[in-house]
Parts: sequence; structure tokens; C-alpha cells
Amino acid sequence: MLAGATGASKEEALATIEPGKVGDISSRLAFTLAKEKKENPAKLAADISKKLNASSSFDKIEAMGPYINFYLSDKAFSSILSDIIEKKEKYGSGRKKKGKVIIEFPSVNPNKPWHIGHLRNALLGDSVARVLEFDGFAVERMDYIDDLGLQVAQSLWGFLNYDSNPNGKFDTWLGHQYVGIAKKFEEDKSVVEGVRETLKHMEEGGNEIARAGRELAEKCVAGQYQTSFEFGIYHDVLVFESDIMRTIFSEGVAQIRENKAVVLESEGKNAGCWVVKLGEEFEKEFGKMENPDKVLIRSDGTAVYTGKDVIFHLWKFGKLKNKFGYSPFIVQPNGKTAYKTVPGGADMGFGSATSAINVIGVEQKYPQRVIVEVLRRLKYDGEASNLHHLSYEHVGLPDEKFSGRKGTWVGFTADELLAEAKTRVMEKIKVDAEPEEKTAIAKIVGAGAIKYSFLRTSSDKRITFKWEDALNMEGDSGPYLQYAYVRTRGILGKAQDKPSVESVAFGKEERALIKRLAMLRDIVARSAKERAPHHITQYALDISADFSSFYTNCPVLVAEDAKVRKTRLAITQATGIALKNALNLLGIDCPQRM
Repeated sequence: MLAGATGASKEEALATIEPGKVGDISSRLAFTLAKEKKENPAKLAADISKKLNASSSFDKIEAMGPYINFYLSDKAFSSILSDIIEKKEKYGSGRKKKGKVIIEFPSVNPNKPWHIGHLRNALLGDSVARVLEFDGFAVERMDYIDDLGLQVAQSLWGFLNYDSNPNGKFDTWLGHQYVGIAKKFEEDKSVVEGVRETLKHMEEGGNEIARAGRELAEKCVAGQYQTSFEFGIYHDVLVFESDIMRTIFSEGVAQIRENKAVVLESEGKNAGCWVVKLGEEFEKEFGKMENPDKVLIRSDGTAVYTGKDVIFHLWKFGKLKNKFGYSPFIVQPNGKTAYKTVPGGADMGFGSATSAINVIGVEQKYPQRVIVEVLRRLKYDGEASNLHHLSYEHVGLPDEKFSGRKGTWVGFTADELLAEAKTRVMEKIKVDAEPEEKTAIAKIVGAGAIKYSFLRTSSDKRITFKWEDALNMEGDSGPYLQYAYVRTRGILGKAQDKPSVESVAFGKEERALIKRLAMLRDIVARSAKERAPHHITQYALDISADFSSFYTNCPVLVAEDAKVRKTRLAITQATGIALKNALNLLGIDCPQRM
């Protein structure tokens, strides 16, 4: 309609549409056209509105200043409701997109349990993956396992020489052991020598120590995945650093050396090293640095962490000929198998992405930026533009900070957080139910409380987790949103009529709620584009607030007019659909009652 009346393209016209502050829908098209035609935007908006004829979808169209306001008709509101009810769990989803997105998370070192900082990474990665899939992208959930790091070498040395009798959940036990070994590593030179020798054997591969290291890492990850499954988080593939070094490393190094992306230093402290010369451009972005250049490959031919990461991303984007082999790692509770890289395994078609997202802490901003720059210098401009660092700030409890080496995570693991949530929720459950059902409700609500608390805040802001906020039933919490959904189910369960969209005149609260429900598709698209689940949390909160206002002011079960009663039941049903779809994007399950 707008395009036809103004000569603008359909895309240009749609880009100016937004929820109206006066009308139901508003357009800023007059602003855009005024610049091109050098006319007053308010006058232009008035002229455009006169050319537009109200149709069955709009009661009226009028200009107010530079904005063109559209007032939806009752028929349009009915159409929105019918669309939601018809699409059900697909409502708000996007069309299928081309290509594949690899999202890497949480990549926790395989020698400790997840603490609440790791949990933020995992929940963020899981939610972004859900949003992207719902928006129409093919998504590959990848976990990078650093089984050749110093921390794993310390744990392996401790396992082989100090304590090899696991007790309890393996990742938790290994984490406690690591704290003791890390302390010995700082105090005892013989331990340092033993760990260095262990790491050397691990890096060489093909020996008993290397095999023991891989086995230890896999057992730890299996323990971590028990935690992951409790939070409903699943993966497609695990890539082990040891397989990177033995499968694609040499090819990647050769490609880097053959290009002018890096230079071989002939003198100075970096003599013999292959270095990315970064200079003034990076100093403008990151501030004055003692040496902004970045070594990728040491003089002995080994790669620093960022060098390995560059090679790994060449593989992610399908720029290397060598391929990983795979075998099953674990069958997950969702019925899907997570695969792991192994020498000589089957070709499963992982990798070769068109876009990649790395969920990594904000402290890794510099090395992640280096990877992008190296890809550009290798003439992979498209890939560089499609590599995104989804950084996140730290998370903690009041007055608490966490360190894997110092063991300050003890008492604050993701497992302990969920156990505490379930205990606190169980104390609040008032519904008359069998113990098994109460336990199930406590898990769903407890996990929902944690997830919402972690995802409601923009990833670039620090989180201080507080139980009084997480379990607040008055609003802005997971349990509040879950209760809003349960409320819709309760109303529908008590109804004598079936929901039906009838020809009625919609009131103020009904219109406000239906307009909110109609926004889900736009919210999903924005969240996918910005890789930002917190837009979903706010949207779900807004739905719940609007539904509360609707229910308070618009009697549903006792409405005298049958058509009004059935239509309000349809509004209730549509609210439950949109709210459940939004919560699913956050990984939050909805109980049937609470």
C-alpha cells in the first residue's frame, strides 16, 4: 500500500514500519522520502496519508507530524489471532535461510565442573542457537575441547602420580583435584617439571600418556554434559584440540605462511616467529599497547593459542582440504547423538559454515579480533565479516568472584546452583500433587528461574545473581512468566466453550495484548540479527503484563456474550502459544501447573 502510493520499493516501505505510539502501526517513510525530495516531512506525511485508502485491515489512516499512523480494524485483530492459533509452535518463526551457522560454546576446560560463569556461556549459546534456528537458519552447535592445555596436563599429572581414585561426579572430583595440583605447581619445582614433561607427551601424541590425557578429558566432558543435560543444553559435535593438531594444523600453518597475512621476523625477541603486524589500527581500537603485533607461530614451529584458533576457523569456513573423522560421543536426552572428532573416524559433514559465532568472555576480545583481521589478510573478507564474537561479562554472587585455579568456584557450581533452586522452589510449591510431580515442577521452575536471570541482561553487562530476584513471583522472573503460561492453561481448562475467533468489537486491553502477540516475529528477527536473547526475555515479560491487564479488565469465563467469551478464550489460547514459543527460545520449559 505504502509502496504503491509513494513510488518507494516494498522493502523501503516495510523498513519504516514500527509499532505506533498513537496508531496501531506507524511509518517513518516520510522522513526517508523528505531527504530525497527535499520536502517538509510533515507535509509529505499528510500528502501520503490522503492517497491511502482505509481497507478491511484498517479503520483509518492519518498523519501526525512526520508519521503516518494506521489504525487496525477488528477484522485485522481477528486475523492476527487466527494466524497464531493456526501456526501454534511455528508462530513467530522465519523462513528457511541459506547456509549454515556454527555456534561454538561453552568450551570449558576439560578438568573441572561448570561454575556459574561457564553456565552463562552455555545458556547464552543455547538460546542464541534456538533463536537462529527459529529464525530459519541451519545451526551447528559445536563444543571446542582444549585437551592439550596446561590445566589438563596438570590434572593428568595429578591423576597419574597423585590421586587416581575418583569419587562422585567425575568432573567435580577432577576439579577439586586440580585445585590441589595447581597449588603444588606453584610451590614445587619437581611438580612443574613433571607437568611440563606430561604436556610434552600429550602434544607429541601416539603414546600412553597422550591416550590417558584424551581419556581423562572425555570422562570430564561426559561429567560436564550431565550438567548440560539438566539444563536442556545439547550439542552436535565436539572438536578436540589434539585432533586439530594432528589433522589440520600443518595444512593451516602452510596456508598462513604462504600469504602476506603474517611475516617472518628476522630479529628482536620475535626472531624466527610468524607474526601479524597490527600496528596503529589496533591501538586505536584497544588503546596503547606495548606491542600490538601478535605472534601466531613460534620459532620452533608450534602455534600459540590464537594461531591454532586461526587454523580452526579456516576449517570452520571450509578453507582447508583436510577433514576430521567422527565417532559417537554420547546419546543425549533429546534423542540426538553428539559426535566427537577422532583419528580415522567417519565423515559426518560438520564444518564448512557460512557464518560462525564464538561465545567467549569479553576478556578474549583482542584475540578474537586478531582472528578476524588474519582472515581479512588471507583475502577471506566474507568469512571475516561473518565471524562474530559474542562476548559476555562475568557473573557472580554478591561479593563472590570465581577462579578455576584457586578453587573459589567450590560451592558455586552449576550443579549446586540448580540443586539450590530446586530446594527453594519445592518450599514454595502449594499445588496439591504427588511428590514425583512436585519434584518435576521444582526442576522446571528452578531451571527456568536461573535461565531467565542469566538471559534477561544484555551479554555485555555483568550479572550478580540473587535468589530474591530469580524467584520473584511479582514480575521480571522466570517463574512469573511460567505462571502466566500456566494461568492461560488453567483458564482454558475451566472453559465450557471452545476458543473461537468470532466477529466482535475488540476493547482497549484486548487490542493491546493482540498487538503485543503480533510482534513475536519481529522480536525473533531482531534477536537473531543482534544475537541477543534479552530481547526475548523483555518481550515475554511484556506479554505477561499485557495478559494480566487483559484478564483483569476483560472477563473471560463469565463473559455474558457467547461470541465475546469464545473470542476471549481464543485470545487466551494465542497468548499461551506466543508465550510458550518465546520461553522455548530461552530454553525455559512450561509446567502444566505450579
